[in-house]
Formats: sequence, C-alpha cells, structure tokens
Amino acid sequence: MSNLQEKRLAAGMSQSQLAKASGVPVGVLQHYEQGSRNIDGAKLETLADLATALGCKIPELLESPELAEKVRRYS
Repeated sequence: MSNLQEKRLAAGMSQSQLAKASGVPVGVLQHYEQGSRNIDGAKLETLADLATALGCKIPELLESPELAEKVRRYS
C-alpha cells in the first residue's frame, strides 16, 4: 500500500473525495496509489495540494525515505 493510500484511508476519504479536495484528478491518484506513476516525481504543487487536503506534510506522502528526509531538512 502506498503512503498516499494509507493517508487517504486514515483520513476516511475516497479517491473521489480526495480528488475534489485537492484538485488532483482521480486518475492521477489511482496511478500514484497503484505505483504505476511515482509520486516522488510529482510536481511540488501537486504534493502540496495533496498534503493540505490530507492534513499531513509532504514527506509523509513520498515513497523514497531518502527523498523524504531531504524534503524534511528543507521544510
């Protein structure tokens, strides 16, 4: 399970609810959750929109521990 999916489920949101709250299309969310698109390569704006909608920080959505740590250091 992806970090995005874990955060979404913990927030009690469906993919369509998260899409509406974040402005990120459902299809994109599906790709991130299934791993067919790497969320670590997402635009900063997309990550910020998802984190805001889920009430979390951007590093919590990233899959690479190394990248998440780099982002934590600069936030």
